[in-house]
Amino acid sequence: LPFLIAGGLYLFGWQPARTANHGQLLEPPMPLPGSGLLTPEGQALATAELGDKWLLLLSGSGPCDADCTGRIDEMRRIQVSLNKDMGRVRRVVLSDLMGDAELTAARQRQPDLLVAAPPPNWLPGSAGTSGYRLHIVDPQSRLIMNYPADVPAKAVRADLERLLKFAWTG
Repeated sequence: LPFLIAGGLYLFGWQPARTANHGQLLEPPMPLPGSGLLTPEGQALATAELGDKWLLLLSGSGPCDADCTGRIDEMRRIQVSLNKDMGRVRRVVLSDLMGDAELTAARQRQPDLLVAAPPPNWLPGSAGTSGYRLHIVDPQSRLIMNYPADVPAKAVRADLERLLKFAWTG
């Protein structure tokens, strides 16, 4: 009987009204552009630097202000709080202003932070909005979650921890 009920729910396309995630799950996931990301020096970011890791991605346009630097620090705290899984996550900032003084200072404070320029016309979630937004990218380089600016770091960490718990890759 449970299998018949589950099969019926699946065939009729039933979806739960609420989910446990705090961000917006993208359906279908959006692949990162094939042209790749550019380093501040203008060279292509090597896929070896990204590895087969989950990416905690901060993207936006314009100068990196106090909110942006706060989000960069939050990203670091999220990664460190993952304890044994912190090596499975890389932090990346995508910005159209690569020479921004705040981004340069953030790279000096956090040497493992990657700062990259996105390909033209590809800044996820920032079209028409100001500021920087958080995203999660899976190890197959697909953008799977977007977060609004007001989501707390604790909620992002909970989603990332759940993903890492059940994922075999990365």
